[in-house]
Amino acid sequence: MGGCRRGLITSMRLLLPLAVTLLLAACSAGAGDACRSDDECAADLYCVGPNAPNVCGMAPREGCATDADCFGGTVCHAIHDFCSPDGVGSECRPPCDVSVCESGFRCNGAGACEPLPCDEGFACPAHERCDAATAHADVPVHQRTQGCVDIACANDGNCPAGKACVNGSCHDGPGTCREVTIVP
Repeated sequence: MGGCRRGLITSMRLLLPLAVTLLLAACSAGAGDACRSDDECAADLYCVGPNAPNVCGMAPREGCATDADCFGGTVCHAIHDFCSPDGVGSECRPPCDVSVCESGFRCNGAGACEPLPCDEGFACPAHERCDAATAHADVPVHQRTQGCVDIACANDGNCPAGKACVNGSCHDGPGTCREVTIVP
């Protein structure tokens, strides 16, 4: 009986760490932990991929939608806007020439800066793909983009090498569990 008891105790010692490991793996991740979906985070946290737009705290810069919104000889230019979800805003400025537009933008025939389309030379980041229809969409200036769109995925295998699938879109790496940021 003593040998059986020693065997049972030895088995329990070996199985206890495995049980604890499995139990901890089943728990939801806390703030800052790696994730690939909201389901992997604690109830009050969300999984945010590394390429998700930053929370800015200011309204996007949407000063004009078309040249008709501008006056005094100015035209509606597309500009970089870090507070816009797509990174593009707009403002009225004097007509441009080749050297005036920001990187990733070009001066069009009407004298306004516009995003350089991905099918005409702009290189999309590796976690996105070029969509020519998006790049040439007839939308207000502040909604025009280079045409780079998220790559939809169900798992990392659907993404380019070295990228991770986070909440159904490819990202440069796994997401992290974060609190919701409420910005005034």
